[in-house]
Amino acid sequence: MPPVTTCPKCGAQLGPSRVRGEGPWCQGWRSGLSSDQQYVSRGDMEGDVLTPCGHIVELQYGPLSRVNIELRERVYGTMVWLFHACSAHRSGRLRLGLSPGRPHVNFAWRQPRETLDACRRTVHLDLGESDQADGLHLVLRINRWHPKQPGRLSGSGILYTAEAFHNWMAHGLPLTPFTPEAPDHAAA
Repeated sequence: MPPVTTCPKCGAQLGPSRVRGEGPWCQGWRSGLSSDQQYVSRGDMEGDVLTPCGHIVELQYGPLSRVNIELRERVYGTMVWLFHACSAHRSGRLRLGLSPGRPHVNFAWRQPRETLDACRRTVHLDLGESDQADGLHLVLRINRWHPKQPGRLSGSGILYTAEAFHNWMAHGLPLTPFTPEAPDHAAA
């Protein structure tokens, strides 16, 4: 049996049981996608996912240099990013300012990804199961961001459920924002 090693950057089990050395996070987002939606050639590169509406979705678990970000954006053209931010959100380094009844949120991120500011295309963050939304798996689309101080990033965006984001990727369904519910006493 061939040896299996672990990628130090993303934790992927590298060996015959993994697709192209990807870890469980990327594989989870690819599940349910047709083979012609995955590993789509663009020039000398391969985009991770091609949506029915023609967007490349670049799934990014680990760090990526500014040069690689700029190259992908130039080669792919119409694209969006989906960055893994689950551990940052779970640990409390990435917090959301939720407003009941509104899909727009503010966020604050301590020790954010260093090269995020190199992105010129739409950035989404996979937050994982959020304790701020009763354990619902959320994705944050960043609309605006600005460095608050060194090592901190704040801004605003729109929340989606992971299911809605996956349905957009796989089937081209419109992205419907997630709206936190107002407390029961607020309805009275």
